[in-house]
Order: sequence, then structure tokens, then C-alpha cells
Amino acid sequence: MFPRFRRLAPHLHLGRALLLLLALSSAGCGRFTRTRQCRKLIAQVNPALDEVLTLTDGGVGGAGHSGGARYVLAAARYERLAKDLGPMEFSSEQMAKSVAEYASVLTSSAQALRSLGAALDSNNLPEADRANHELERLNIRERSAVSRMDAWCQPE
Repeated sequence: MFPRFRRLAPHLHLGRALLLLLALSSAGCGRFTRTRQCRKLIAQVNPALDEVLTLTDGGVGGAGHSGGARYVLAAARYERLAKDLGPMEFSSEQMAKSVAEYASVLTSSAQALRSLGAALDSNNLPEADRANHELERLNIRERSAVSRMDAWCQPE
């Protein structure tokens, strides 16, 4: 009436247990790798953004520099950060693309900051306004890339 199942040999139970253990450990290893990659990214990005903020808001880092020079220094910091992100590796192609997009936004922002600095130094208000609009546009792209990176870095 009831179907008969063959009893598995003891070595097959051991094999299944080893496969289950391997699957669980690789899932945990992937999570650990992702966490390590996110922490490395954060360690690169946050200090650089703090420097840029200090420079552009006229904080201590901007002391002694004219308005235009501060933006040029901030642009150089963005470019250095974009270069530092280039060789980083991620276990997800999607994350690698998001970081590459973020680096592209940083490079474009650096160009706009240089334009803004030059416009301020030459008192060219229309050019300064154009550079500000470009920075606002780039801010939208930046938020999008950061949002994707944040989502990838969230624990599952």
C-alpha cells in the first residue's frame, strides 16, 4: 500500500551532509566577501567626501584659498577618488557597474567644479550659473548610483 523507499547507505548520508555544509559555508563566504567589499568602498569614499565638503563649504580645509581655488582643490579630490575606485573588484557585475557609474559622475563633477572655480575667479556669473546647473544634474546621477550601491551593500 505504501511505497517502499530504499534506505540510503550511510556514506550517502555523509555525502549529502557535506554538500549541505559546503552550500551553507559558500553562502556565508559570499556574504562575508560582500561585506568586506562594501567596507573597503566606504573606507575610500567617505573620507574623500568629507574633504570635498570641507573644501567647498569653506571649512578648515578651505582656509587660505580663494573661492575658485577651493573648487579646484575639491575637483582634484574627486578625480583622485574616481581613480582609486577604478581597480576595486566586486563579486557582482551589477555592483561593479554602479561603482563605475559613480566614478564617472565624480570625474564629470570634477570638470564642473573646475569650471565653477574658473568662473568665480573671473567673476563670470553666467558661466558659474551654468556650472552650478551641471552640478545639480550630476547630483541626480550620483544619488542614483549611490542608491544602487547602498542597496547592494544591505544585508540580505
